[in-house]
Amino acid sequence: MKKTYFNHDSNARNDIRIIKLRAKLGYEGYGVFWSVLELLFSEENKLCIEDYDTLAFGLQCDPIILKEVIENFDLFVVEDNCFYSKRLNNHIEEINNKSNKAKENASKRWNNANAMPKESKRIASISKVNKSKSKSIEERILDFKKSIHAIDSISKEDKDNFFLYWTEKNKSGTKFRAELQRTFDINLRLKRWASNGFNKKEKDKFPDYYNEFTYKKLDRDFTREQLFEQFPGARTFPQIRVDGEAIGGYTEFLTYSHGI
Repeated sequence: MKKTYFNHDSNARNDIRIIKLRAKLGYEGYGVFWSVLELLFSEENKLCIEDYDTLAFGLQCDPIILKEVIENFDLFVVEDNCFYSKRLNNHIEEINNKSNKAKENASKRWNNANAMPKESKRIASISKVNKSKSKSIEERILDFKKSIHAIDSISKEDKDNFFLYWTEKNKSGTKFRAELQRTFDINLRLKRWASNGFNKKEKDKFPDYYNEFTYKKLDRDFTREQLFEQFPGARTFPQIRVDGEAIGGYTEFLTYSHGI
């Protein structure tokens, strides 16, 4: 019997037999009663005794009170120097019935699982792992495009550029760029793409300041040699010039701007 506890009725103290026990022996007798029940439960509800002194020593109680609890209040059945509890008999039978029922159900589930054809198991396993693999990459890209264009408040140009960037295939042609990301929320990524102006030229990103500032890109508008000619002490990039004067990097520009 696996269960290592039994139900303690919340109204046990109101049983007329328990009332008689408490009236005569007080809560000491009541505690001995529950101690005896615990011991019986661990012994399959049957104890045979030659003397109460030994049992009382094990329970750390008075042998006279123990004898009265067992024999005088009709709480236990005493037969041939052995005793048991009818209450525990019913409880143990209930536990065993539930245990047997659980074993039967487990056996049925096991048998049903073994009865499933091997091919069906294989197909079910593959399907469960990744249903999307049943679609070709072109179908998945089409689904991706539909999801993009279902989002409102984003220009068609941004959607098209976003689609072209994130559908670039890997070398094997089995996945596209978005699928290679650990996480990918289309809605969040597209909105961030549009708000940050990805894939746009600097002039389009900063229309209010473009006439005031000129942005030049290394290895496109000038070489490294030309950079060090104009900024001999450069250690970072970009480097900044104001009205033809070489200012330096961002830190130097902050110092310069505070002095203006």
